[in-house]
Amino acid sequence: MDAGMSVDGPGAGLTAGVGRVVITPPVGIALTGFAGRAPSEGVHDDLQATALVLAERRPDGDDRQSRVALVTLDLLGMYGDEIGPAIKARVERVTGIPAGRVFLSCTHTHYGPVVSPDQDMDGGGTAQALAYQAALPHHVAGAVAMADAARRPVTLAAGRGGVRIGINRRERRPDGRIVLGQNPAGPLDAEVQVWRLDAADGDPVAPGAPPGWLRRAPEPVAVLVNAACHPVSLGGQMRMISADFPGVARGVVERLVGGTALYVQGACGNINPSLMGADWGNPLRLGRALGAAAAKVALLAQPIAGVPLRVARETVAFPGLLPVSAEAARARVATLEGEQARLATQPGNAGAKWWNRRALAEARLASAALEGGTPLVLEGDLAVLRLGDAALACNPSELFCEIGMAIKVASPFPWTAIAGYTDGAIWYVPTRSAYPEGGYEVDRACSVAPEAGELLQETTLRLLRAVAAPCA
Repeated sequence: MDAGMSVDGPGAGLTAGVGRVVITPPVGIALTGFAGRAPSEGVHDDLQATALVLAERRPDGDDRQSRVALVTLDLLGMYGDEIGPAIKARVERVTGIPAGRVFLSCTHTHYGPVVSPDQDMDGGGTAQALAYQAALPHHVAGAVAMADAARRPVTLAAGRGGVRIGINRRERRPDGRIVLGQNPAGPLDAEVQVWRLDAADGDPVAPGAPPGWLRRAPEPVAVLVNAACHPVSLGGQMRMISADFPGVARGVVERLVGGTALYVQGACGNINPSLMGADWGNPLRLGRALGAAAAKVALLAQPIAGVPLRVARETVAFPGLLPVSAEAARARVATLEGEQARLATQPGNAGAKWWNRRALAEARLASAALEGGTPLVLEGDLAVLRLGDAALACNPSELFCEIGMAIKVASPFPWTAIAGYTDGAIWYVPTRSAYPEGGYEVDRACSVAPEAGELLQETTLRLLRAVAAPCA
């Protein structure tokens, strides 16, 4: 086993429970997802944190040491070094589930609050934001505690289908520039993968039924829906708090299938909704289409093995994105400093000022690394959660769909889902071929070098192989 990688171990039956709490912030809190936007002015639909606690039943009946918590949150991401660890520490304190066995996966809605310090996301230092950040770990820990208390024996079924609610957004203009637009010919992961957990502890036949009577339909406990599409269907000016289309999709699945639905966001770094703009019909149509497709898959899902339940994690030092030389780095710092001085004389323009601050901070770090001859790295946690024949491959990035699809194809498991925006945030991880093309994902919102995508893919596959290996 490689140094720095941990793998946990074997099993004999699966239990699961779910818990859900509302995590809608107060109106007036700073929003994140689009730089320079004014604070929220209302609530269209509630944000939620949904917890799924899993455990392996042991021969001695003690399954507490095998517990794992997966929490999906209607948030942009776990940006900064504080909020994710704070939530995990609180969950461990309340439930006893170790922080390393807690997965925090964000749906990436762009209509939710800032949950990181002001230096990471604009508005994170306001009184409302700080109060929200302080309260969030307690709310999430409560959801996990509810899920843990509700655990019962379950079986696992899986299925896959497809729905084209997304479109590749890297559009090439006639002058060769890559812009945020629509590229129908570009790569797209249109798969919808669903894992359904059904109660296995009830009477399969109605009480008092005569011999040979039909079995009752299984009672779904949880339905995990995995797809890949940016939740930006309302455009960049919307100031109402909303879970966007993932929230709509969850509701459709729960009405048609039963149980509690969790939406796990996939590798959607270069995928936008096919419908975008200030129109509440967009998330409704997208969410209903996704939810209907997921419900169909869930209802027809076939049983698969749900154990062993295993976890593998590894912290990876991703190489930072550097200019070609120290001289080029100094020139970029000087250019950004000049832009900062110019912007300081202009009223408003908060979005441009925020992007300038972020770019200048990164440029200074890169310049210092090149001047000092020291590597520039960005650490990120990669993890895999195995449930028998299925595996959830987690990463903290906005991963290009091509990398996610490659991981699924090469995985040793017949059912592999990608969970982006999980346990941290390292911004975009594009394909190597995207770097010379440029575009928003590379030029403005990327902090890692071109080899980062390959490193993420190789490490994830190694973790998948580790949890697929026979238990010692």
